[in-house]
Amino acid sequence: MATKKNVKKASANKAVDPEKEAKRKARLEAIKNRPAVQRPNSKQIDVIEGANGTKVCNFGYPIKKRNVHVGVLVTSVSYDGKGNITGSSIEFVPGELTVKAKKGHGTICNPKQKGDSTEDEEVEEE
Repeated sequence: MATKKNVKKASANKAVDPEKEAKRKARLEAIKNRPAVQRPNSKQIDVIEGANGTKVCNFGYPIKKRNVHVGVLVTSVSYDGKGNITGSSIEFVPGELTVKAKKGHGTICNPKQKGDSTEDEEVEEE
């Protein structure tokens, strides 16, 4: 008969670095204290600045259905020189697309594929 082995949980014995814990708490606190205008679910794609301090910010949100990328929802918000919202628009871009963003700007691009089959075929041919 098969018997079960007593396996102790590693997470209970794991020591937490106090420096990492402090950074994590600071990051969570910063998320709580974000400005009301900031969109937490969308990634900022582009900022277009105009005359007299006006600007237009574009945000993208990838739409998935059953782990398949359907498209990207693009929201544009325009601000006047004082920071007040003057207009907004929403547009859906269909296709197998996602949003890559880093440090306040980004692009709409194709999603990464897990386990590329092209590498496997090259190895088999050799």
